[in-house]
Amino acid sequence: MEPLSTNLKIVWGVIFGIFTVVYFFNALQPEMSADGASYHLGFIARYMRAHGFVSITTNLYASLGQGVELLFLPAFIVGRHSAGALVHFGFLLAACLAIFAYGRRLGKPWVGAAASLLTYLSPVAGMDGTSAYIDLGVAAIVFCCFYWLEIWDESQNARFLIPIGLLAGYAYAAKYTAFTILPFALLWIAFRARKLKPVLVVAALSLVMVAPWMLKNMVVVQNPMAPFLNKYFRNPYIHVQFEKEYAELLRSYSVPNKWALPLEVTVRGGKTTGLIGPVFLLLPLALLSLRYRAGRRVVGAALFIFAPYLLNIGTRFLIPSLPFFSLAICMALGSAPPLLALLMVFHALLSWPSNITRYSDPYVWRINRVPIREALRLIPQEKVLSRDGPYGKARMLENNVPKGERVLGMNGLAESYTSRDFMVGFQSAFSESLSDTVNMGWITDHYPTVLLSLKFPPTSARHVRLTQTGVGATAEQSNIHEARFLSNGKELPRKPEWRRTAFPNPWEIQSAFDNSPATRWRSYEQAFPGMYVDVDFGELSALDEIHIETSPDFANIKIRTEITTSENPGNWVKLGDGYTASAVVVKVNMRRAASWEMHLRGVNYLLMDDSDWGADDIRDDPDSWGLKEIAQGYGSRLYQVMPLAPQAKEPLP
Repeated sequence: MEPLSTNLKIVWGVIFGIFTVVYFFNALQPEMSADGASYHLGFIARYMRAHGFVSITTNLYASLGQGVELLFLPAFIVGRHSAGALVHFGFLLAACLAIFAYGRRLGKPWVGAAASLLTYLSPVAGMDGTSAYIDLGVAAIVFCCFYWLEIWDESQNARFLIPIGLLAGYAYAAKYTAFTILPFALLWIAFRARKLKPVLVVAALSLVMVAPWMLKNMVVVQNPMAPFLNKYFRNPYIHVQFEKEYAELLRSYSVPNKWALPLEVTVRGGKTTGLIGPVFLLLPLALLSLRYRAGRRVVGAALFIFAPYLLNIGTRFLIPSLPFFSLAICMALGSAPPLLALLMVFHALLSWPSNITRYSDPYVWRINRVPIREALRLIPQEKVLSRDGPYGKARMLENNVPKGERVLGMNGLAESYTSRDFMVGFQSAFSESLSDTVNMGWITDHYPTVLLSLKFPPTSARHVRLTQTGVGATAEQSNIHEARFLSNGKELPRKPEWRRTAFPNPWEIQSAFDNSPATRWRSYEQAFPGMYVDVDFGELSALDEIHIETSPDFANIKIRTEITTSENPGNWVKLGDGYTASAVVVKVNMRRAASWEMHLRGVNYLLMDDSDWGADDIRDDPDSWGLKEIAQGYGSRLYQVMPLAPQAKEPLP
């Protein structure tokens, strides 16, 4: 390689050095990033306390690959939270230097230098790369895999297939969406080698890195692709309806018109949480790089890595593509040092923290300043962290909740700063169902005030199936608070021999047979024909009436009732679908019933932000809920459940 020119060293070195100082102090300061301080380091803190891996089924993020987070662990043991952020900063440095080295290898050092700074100085890369996130780790892994492909292509040395395969699999272990580097690598190798063996070698080596995570998820949550594809790998840990709604949220980010995305992710950044910088509006110039072989490869890799982006349009999900975008733009400009130097300076000025808000949304996720005093702990860490609400709430739990107790909350907090078992209301099927119970305490439309009844001539049945035949409106689910079977006006006593199941969501069917008005079986999928609740009495039982207690929040639910006898177990006989609806009065305190159900499920503490739905109802009269406020602060209140069962005829408050 030719020596770097003095001008290149000066331009690149000055800009790189200044921003590295800014980044270093931001990475060294107390870690307060949203995802970093919550689950990225939260899981690491759990593993450290347990001296090994633990099964986590109440947080969907635990099912994602943790290939980068596990590299935080040794640093976390020594230096705690900031050490984890510094490890991620190391990935940012590695990605930058790898891009520079790639340009030099091509004989285009100015292209490599400019491209490395386009990625390095990108506002979202700077903020993400100095926090305990993983996106720059993913970018470095993916780009290094690409780099090794180039090296293999030049030498055709079979040994270089080893790092290619391992890095391609490691990309999956780091982030699911980065796995697209594997098909890119396989296609490249197949095209250049014209042999099957190298392709199989890379595929097999990638499986070494992929298989442990899939096996772990299969064992822990019964879904190798968790937290996704729950409709195909049904399990009791994540509801299908939640996955659908969550995926829709990630695809939208309140940006209804996708044509607005280029401006949103480059110069605005408020809705998609961050911006890559105005210089990337030059990306259409990348087409000019196609005149070079290296340009065609870079653009091809960019397309593969970018492909999953529309599944989650947050700005930071563009980070793995940035090295390729940057190289393509710089290659398009050729090897004109003055033009590339101007591009570097222009991007540096636009990415300087105090200049970003001149063109972006005012509260965009970005680096604000150089926190030297905080980083050097001249201001005590506790004082710095106490400014942050999620940290304050975490310490509130640590100081007021006994060890071993579980806490339910509707929003997240800095879980890595507490050893208490905190569950967010939407992050698992268990906490989502429990949140539904809490909400039932104050949402009267969820009360079981509708009685559906079906009368028929006396018959004997062994098996009863209640099948949904209607098509639910958007997000409309099947709901059953209680299912009761009667003969001569008396309910059949429930027996241990009864076998109950349902499709979908068989794991929560007991909620329809527990005599609790604050619980209900829900399909947790939009109602469709073929859903059913099934009860096998274990013996012939006399029947002449069925009652279904439910809430009024349904419109298109229709139920067909069928029975079988022990003599004809496969012969279903239709009893009818003409259920009559009548209004009933709930005679128990639903608020008290909700908190009692929390206690029965082993959750005795509730954290409510003042902005949460229903928070004012609890705050105004915690006694009616059977709750006691034990702490408050940071816009939230912590309650302890006072385990008092609701009386059968206790009036509504």
